[in-house]
Order: sequence, then structure tokens, then C-alpha cells
Amino acid sequence: MTSKEYKTITDIKGPLVFLEKTEPVAYGEIVTIRLSDGSTKNGQVLDTSDDAVIVQVFEGTEAIDRQAGVKFLGDVFKLPVSRDLIGRILDGAGRPRDGGPDIVAEEKADIIGAAINPYSRQSPHDFIQTGVSAIDCCTTLVRGQKLPIFSASGLPHNDIALQIARQAKLKDSDEEFIVVF
Repeated sequence: MTSKEYKTITDIKGPLVFLEKTEPVAYGEIVTIRLSDGSTKNGQVLDTSDDAVIVQVFEGTEAIDRQAGVKFLGDVFKLPVSRDLIGRILDGAGRPRDGGPDIVAEEKADIIGAAINPYSRQSPHDFIQTGVSAIDCCTTLVRGQKLPIFSASGLPHNDIALQIARQAKLKDSDEEFIVVF
């Protein structure tokens, strides 16, 4: 983590802050932006080149001006991981939204994760029965697979997602697994 604070903001457009390049920074690196009133906002490096850095601000860019100080933290966003996460509802920053206690974990994991070589992966074979006949018959789902749910405005996509989360099970097995939304 650097202790330097840079005041090199050149432009602010929507949720993005553009800075003159000040030091080598990494894609995905977390930044703290200190406003003139002393409050702070957090962001993440979206792009970097030889002469510029683009930061996406998580809390919006209201009240950020060109005199705001930017500090690069030298690390990517990490989320505490533990079995206590099962059944919890979190906001986009990983904070509990369900009124439950804070997540206490001994380990934090990078939210970006490492790329998996698809050639070296095991062939999926554990069929997941969702209880939704259109999915089970037409678009078979297997363990480890992502299932995108697309819907037009006003259609019951949340109801379908909840039904899958409640009813999903491995066919011909009582083994437990976790559905993540």
C-alpha cells in the first residue's frame, strides 16, 4: 500500500474518474478518494496506460472535484470467505444486508479469481434437477455451471430464481450443495 496521495484528476464522467498516470498501478487495484470535506469514496482501477488511469467509483462521483486526493491501495478487492456466508445476503461491497452479524473469516479471497483452463477441467456429469421442467428438459444444468436467467420487465424472473434455489437437487443423490445467486 502506498502512502502517497495524488491530486491528478483530469476529468470526471458518470461513475468514472480519469487521472494522469502517477505510478505503476494494476488493473483491478482498489483506490480511496479523499474529498475536500474529508470524507472518502472507494473505487477500482478499470484501465491503465502509460499516461492515464481510469477509476470506477463505487459510491458515485458526486462531490468529487479535481482537487480530490487519490490513493492507490496496492491490492484488489477481497471478500472474507467462510461457511458463515451460506444463506447470507450481501451488498456489492460484501457487507451483510440481511440484519445478521458481520462475517468473521480467517481468509479473504480475490473476487476476480483465477482463470480456469477449460481443457484441464473435469467433464461435468452431475445433473442438477431444478424442478423447472423447461430447464430440466431443454437446457440441462450440471454442477458448477452458471445459469443465466434473462427476463423482460415485469416477468417473474425473481420467482423462477427462488424456485430453483429452493428445489435444486442432485438427481438420484442426497448430497448437499450450494446454489449461489
